[in-house]
Amino acid sequence: MRIQQLSPSVSNQIAAGEVIERPASVVKELLENALDANATAITVELGFGGLNLIKISDNGQGIYAEDLHLAIAAHATSKISQLTDLYTITTMGFRGEALASIASVSRMSIYSKPADQTHGMLLKVDEQGIHTQMFARNQGTTIEIRDLFYNIPVRKTFLKSERLEYQAIELVVKQFALSAPHIAITLHHNQKQTLQLPKANCDQSRLKRVKKLFGQAFLNDAVAIHEEHEQFSMQGWISQQAYQRSQRDKQWIYLNNRLIKDKLVLQAIGQAYQELLHPGRYASCILYLTLPPDQVDINVHPTKYEVRFRDPRTIHALIVSGLANRLHTPATVSNVTLEHPILTRALPTTESPNRISGESSDWIILNPQFAILRLQSTAYYLVDIVKLQHHYVALSLQKISYPFPHRALLVPVRIPLETAADARLEQQRATLLNLGLQFDFIGTHHILIRTMPINLPLLDLERFFLSIQKSDYDQNDLIQQLIACQTFDAYNTSSIERETLIDFCLQHWDSMLTNQACLHLDSATCQHLMRQSRTMLTPERALTS
Repeated sequence: MRIQQLSPSVSNQIAAGEVIERPASVVKELLENALDANATAITVELGFGGLNLIKISDNGQGIYAEDLHLAIAAHATSKISQLTDLYTITTMGFRGEALASIASVSRMSIYSKPADQTHGMLLKVDEQGIHTQMFARNQGTTIEIRDLFYNIPVRKTFLKSERLEYQAIELVVKQFALSAPHIAITLHHNQKQTLQLPKANCDQSRLKRVKKLFGQAFLNDAVAIHEEHEQFSMQGWISQQAYQRSQRDKQWIYLNNRLIKDKLVLQAIGQAYQELLHPGRYASCILYLTLPPDQVDINVHPTKYEVRFRDPRTIHALIVSGLANRLHTPATVSNVTLEHPILTRALPTTESPNRISGESSDWIILNPQFAILRLQSTAYYLVDIVKLQHHYVALSLQKISYPFPHRALLVPVRIPLETAADARLEQQRATLLNLGLQFDFIGTHHILIRTMPINLPLLDLERFFLSIQKSDYDQNDLIQQLIACQTFDAYNTSSIERETLIDFCLQHWDSMLTNQACLHLDSATCQHLMRQSRTMLTPERALTS
């Protein structure tokens, strides 16, 4: 075959292969377009995980009628006009490929109206061609994508289930929401609202958005960070030791408000935490990095996740030092040193029984809730890991002097009051403050929790305060309630944490037997449990048994 010029349709489908991998890719591109159009409200509507329908509406500037045809033309954009503009990019998009690529693999409709245009326009693109007509609507743009990859059947075979494709889109929307807190965002799936985020124009409302997307457990452990060095700045929230994960899925990094997945930045984060976390454990963070546009190249890949820094060594060093300085800065009223760290939450473990060798004992992990301990080759004990965790924390608290060191919550927790509970809580206020819990009354029906003890990062504050409203408790009773209201979940305990519990169990063997955290097994029962663990006692099966 001789060399020939590819047709626009073929060129656009080739480009779509890089830019549009799945429905989530479409949503990402359209959200960024809405942001560049200065929208303050965006609605995302999905059908069947985005496979049948993706509809994104905004109240942005809109597209002029005479520009609609250019909007779907390859390499046509309103973001840049000359080569030098590539070095000062401040918009999310600039390549002029997204709409052309999407239109080449779907049936697309664009409804748009600028503020100073008397009527809106509708542009439709399908296998029959391009059609336009006048259309009544308010200012803004709605882009409707139907039947994604209808003309590329092989691409559809690589897509996941409706549930997984929706989850991928939901992640894109959530990550976008933290890059643009000033935009109200609503997400619908199969005509049901699944996410609603009002505008977050102040610090308090931004924290509420973080809480909704990352969870209260992250905020309980997180500290705010604000580091500046000449033209570089780093702001956001970073977890400490308590909120750990087994992967980097909660490390969201934004460069000039653009989500990036850069190896240099991720490596710098890992280096800053290497003395705080066990191998294979990762911190969580929401980081906003700011650099002059001419100090970074974002034109590396069509997805724009990869970047190149003009001075990568300096950026790496600034991130490491900034995070390390904040992580080693006391964030509480006093410091405390524990012999062992309080156990923290991790991802589920579903592996088959593991063997962990000790000096004179073997441990066989049946599942994340139970383990079998073998002593002297003949004695077997069933260990309840949840009970073990409770004893571990109880002993750790005994080593702490009063008042318990505490930390302020980034977002105070609002808890309802039962009838006449305010008087009882007022009587216990001094004792609770001694335990690291500070609160205020909000009217007659709620309290606002402002601090929590740093040694109890998994404390379920609402459960605790609801549990103490009906009875009078002394300080020892309250401590027992604190331990009981930890959000312990044996299925979310890592192997490293279980090993720590194993050591604790051996060191306090007599009390473990007394409290029935360890129960003696005969050989037959032991073998039966081990066989069951291989076939039945997976975490999913055990949770329903």
